[in-house]
Amino acid sequence: MTLLGCIADDYTGATDVASMLSRAGLRVIQCFGIPATADDLKDFDAVVVALKTRSAAPDEAVQRSLLALAFLQSLGVDRFFFKYCSTFDSTAEGNIGPVADALATKLDAKQVLFCPAFPENGRTVYCGHLFVNGVPLHESSMRHHPLTPMTESNLVRVLQTQSTRQVASLPLKSEIPATENERHWIVDAISKEDLVHIAKLAKHHRLLTGASAIACYWAKTLCDGMTQATQQTASTNRSSDSVVQERCVILAGSCSEATRNQIAAFQAKHSVLHLDLASSCDLNESVTMALKWCDQQWSMSDGTMSPLLISTSANPDSVHAARSKLGERSAAEYAEQLLSGIAKELHQRGVRKFIVAGGETAGSVINALKIQSVRIGTEIAPGVPWITTLTTPPLKLSLKSGNFGGPNFFSDALELSP
Repeated sequence: MTLLGCIADDYTGATDVASMLSRAGLRVIQCFGIPATADDLKDFDAVVVALKTRSAAPDEAVQRSLLALAFLQSLGVDRFFFKYCSTFDSTAEGNIGPVADALATKLDAKQVLFCPAFPENGRTVYCGHLFVNGVPLHESSMRHHPLTPMTESNLVRVLQTQSTRQVASLPLKSEIPATENERHWIVDAISKEDLVHIAKLAKHHRLLTGASAIACYWAKTLCDGMTQATQQTASTNRSSDSVVQERCVILAGSCSEATRNQIAAFQAKHSVLHLDLASSCDLNESVTMALKWCDQQWSMSDGTMSPLLISTSANPDSVHAARSKLGERSAAEYAEQLLSGIAKELHQRGVRKFIVAGGETAGSVINALKIQSVRIGTEIAPGVPWITTLTTPPLKLSLKSGNFGGPNFFSDALELSP
């Protein structure tokens, strides 16, 4: 029987939480979208449904999330986790509040905890305020996000503008006050010990929300009493196939400072193609140009199958020019279409390994490749694993949220490649 069902608001976030649940010892499968059948899901402890609802219209996000909930309930799941970004990525309208309200109402969950803290990745919450590596959220690079600019660090205020329920802050190491009123709680957490405490608070809750870190500790709490035979380490999900040298392409659509630094580090040793969206030609012509570049690089590599990186975001000036010319959303959508088009063509040419940086980019690539479900493999960085499709031959991917990973993430990923 499936122990836990997760609903994630984007694809990289889903992979993030799937990785943390795998770290907790659960057998995890991740589905992109709501599966048509549950036949392949019966032997897993946790099922993660990845949606692309973070920047969708609130009504659409709620509808799709409730459909995912109904699917998970059809599996017999009774505990549910709503996963959103550790930087609380959302707009004034949602979608964290509207989706959480709808899930809580459906599950009759009167007290709902919100825990975006991920101390291992520098995300902490104190007095209801979110910090990124010690910097208030509104002063971090997230204030410039093209789709969900975060200009407020007080998460009580952020969530209250989105939710019909009363929102309050729950201080460090506090218990949930006794109340009959429906309430959402922004929970303080600055350490691993705080996450353990929060997981215990939610032990009997049907619904918990947050970033992936708290999901790991909640899963461990829920697993108390399970037999050792049922609890498996994440390594059991790793493919036993021997490592075979094969072509790998990195597609970077994230505009985050972390990803730009990772691209710069990778470029010191490997070939990188920077696509200028502001001056790019027809979409199909741009895809064709990128494919020719890949062919040229591989033809000069003496059969070593050197990894390649294609970026639409490494140059801040180029990104700014594209946004000025096309508009924020149109520029982002064009970048997604371009990189997903390249991925689709490369896959048809036999490429079976991709690393994708950026949540929206990852969603577009997954959809273009028509991937339905994956197994969770080796963790590269906190919240970022390798994943492998259930198809034959398998497709191997790593989906990285823009802000995740250290400066050498791409090289680290290649070293740990399945």
